[in-house]
This record gives sequence, C-alpha cells and structure tokens, in this order.
Amino acid sequence: MSLTTTTITQKYHDAIVDWQERNFPELDILMKHWDDYFKGVPPFQLVAKVGGLKSNIVEVGQYAGNKRFEHAKEMVGNAFFSARDIVRAQCSTELGSIQQHRLTLDKAVSDKAKFAVLRIMAEELRHAYQMFWVLDQDPTWKKPGLGDVAKQTIEELLSMELGGHVLDAFNIDFNDFLDNVTYATVIDLVGKYQLDMQQVFSYAPMARSMGPMLQEEAFHIGSGRKLLKEISQMAARGEGDYSIEDVQRAMNLWFPRGLEMFGNEQGGETAVTFGFKDKRNGTAQSEYVEEVRGVVRNVNVAIVQEHIPSVSREEAHSLIDEIEKSRDPKRGIRLEDLIAVPDLKFFRKRGPEEVIFKPYAIRGELLTERGAPLSPDEYLRYLSTVLPAKFIGSREYNKYVDQMREYLANK
Repeated sequence: MSLTTTTITQKYHDAIVDWQERNFPELDILMKHWDDYFKGVPPFQLVAKVGGLKSNIVEVGQYAGNKRFEHAKEMVGNAFFSARDIVRAQCSTELGSIQQHRLTLDKAVSDKAKFAVLRIMAEELRHAYQMFWVLDQDPTWKKPGLGDVAKQTIEELLSMELGGHVLDAFNIDFNDFLDNVTYATVIDLVGKYQLDMQQVFSYAPMARSMGPMLQEEAFHIGSGRKLLKEISQMAARGEGDYSIEDVQRAMNLWFPRGLEMFGNEQGGETAVTFGFKDKRNGTAQSEYVEEVRGVVRNVNVAIVQEHIPSVSREEAHSLIDEIEKSRDPKRGIRLEDLIAVPDLKFFRKRGPEEVIFKPYAIRGELLTERGAPLSPDEYLRYLSTVLPAKFIGSREYNKYVDQMREYLANK
C-alpha cells in the first residue's frame, strides 16, 4: 500500500506521549526487544499513516457521485457531529484497549505472547494518534458558537479512564491473560469490520486512515486466534493455566459485547446515508458472526484432534456436527469438551427490544421456571455459572445489573 507518514501538532503529540508514559510505559521494553520478536518488521513509530483513496468520489449514501469532503465544514448538520462521534468512538476504543491489555500483561502464557500483546498495544496507540490526526489536520473542525470541536474531543479522549469509554467492551477490566486472547479474537475482529466499512468514508481524511489501520489490525486478530487455539489445545490435554470451561466463559463474556459494537442490528441507516459506511449494522454483524463461528470451529477441530490424534480434519468436522446436533458424546468427546459461540440473544444489554436483558441461555433457549421467564435474580444466578467468576461483582457486571433492573422497572 502506498502511504505517507506525518505527525500532529506538537502540543498534541506531546500530550499523547505523556498519556503513553502514564498508561503504557512498557513501550520502551517493546522497542528494546523489537528485533528479537519481530525481525524484518519495521520498528514501531508514533506517526500518522496516510493512505490513498480508491476513488475521490463518495461511493454510497445521499452524496454518492460527489467529491469526497476534504474539510469538516463541508459536512453540514448531523453529518458533522456523526463524523466526530465515529472518530471519537474509534479513538476511545484504541486508548481503552491499551488500558485493558496492560492489566494482565504479566500473566502472559509466554514471553512471545507477551510481546505480541505489547505490539498490539503499540499499534493501538498509533491508531489513537491517527484519529488525533484526523481531527488535528483540519482547522475547520472549529464551529462558530461551538468552539474548537477537535480540541474538545482530543482533550476528552485523553482524560478517559476505564469505565468511562464510549463502548461497553472497552470498559471491562481484564482479570487474566485469557481476556487478552479472547478479546483479540472477537473484539479486534469487530474493529476489522468497522475499518473495512469505513474505507468508503465520505470525509476523505478518515477514509485515508483506514487502509493502514486495517493492515495492522490483521496482526492483532491473527495473534488472538493463534493463542486461543494453543490455549484450547493445552486445555484439551489437561495442561496450562486454563480449562475448556474457562475458555467458554471468556467467550460468553466477550462475544455479546462484540455484537453490540455494531450498534442495534436494525439500525445503521444514518451512517450509510452520510456515506460513512457501506453496510448497515445487521449486515456487517451477520458477516462477523459467521467469521467468529469459523474461528471457533477451527479451534474445535484442533480440540478433537488432541483427543483423537488419528482423526483427519474432515472427520473432525463431521464429528463436531454430530455432537452439536445430538448433544450426546461421540467417541468419548462431549459437547462440554468443545467451545460454543453464544447465541445472539445471550447476555445482551443493547440491541432489539426482544433480546435486551432477557433471560436467554448461551445456546439460545429462553430460561423459564414454571412456564414463566426467570426472574432477574434467578437469571443473575444463571449468569454466575457461565461467566468468568472474577467478572461477577466487577464494576461492569454491577453496571449491567443496575441497567437491567432499571430497564425492567420501567417496562
């Protein structure tokens, strides 16, 4: 990909470096050992990478056929603020994920895994820097009567702490390294979909940022998948720090929050209308779900082959289908020995009215007692049996409980 590199205004460059020194001091360790783990890969640099455009013309929405907007002031009304909100949310995810990953760096399953996460954190820092560039390079983010929107947004982002980020997935504290791995597998994958959709962005500086970020996102996703498979294989052998149940519980925690990063499945029309994305929420989410299922199926094939080394991949696929269909053991492998992708209705707090805060089980059945849906207290007891134990009682769990009770009280 042809691209150029640039920097942002010195005061904002210094501000993000100061943020990094407080929230990610381990960057120095990564740089010292970069060639030990990533030989042949150009060392990390804190710069903005500006890619090319597939076309100078807006591709979708009400402005399709017009020239892309080079200046924020060209976006009128809600388009201006919607674009700002997307940039703000994207940057918040990058800064939040650094704060999350750092919590369990020292619990990495190996030095190689630790340095993979350090590289992910560094590239997330660069992605935040990229979003600062989108705001900083354009003086027309200043609006009469509203002041300097770019400055206000950057300062707000730099002040965000865990618990105060835009999207729920980026406020959950990591408790062990399995969080790092599952997060990279299912949450970073949402990032790939968002970046890919935003390559059509009608505001040209944002569109120019997507290609370079997508290239780096591939490492994050690949690292998560590789480590998830390795941890699951070790668990199948009875080795390592985690069991298959631990992996399942982590998936149960992170997958619902990944689903909700797309927004309500029934929405997304505005982003397409403004030419910010080329797919509505439901379309992108469905593609994401199928990809996650493929990733988990690959892990399950590896688990089966750990139990039955002589089985081929094709035979493993067939065996998994049989087990999932009948829910009975086959050749000594139980349903509980495999990882399941939770049903789309499980543990939802955002989305269609018919699913949010409803007592659905991880495989999609509505949990009932005496013919009626479980009460909130009973459902919370169920969640305690399928979510990571350390998540129960945490800040974000308690927030879910409060939101559920408030939502149901107002029904």
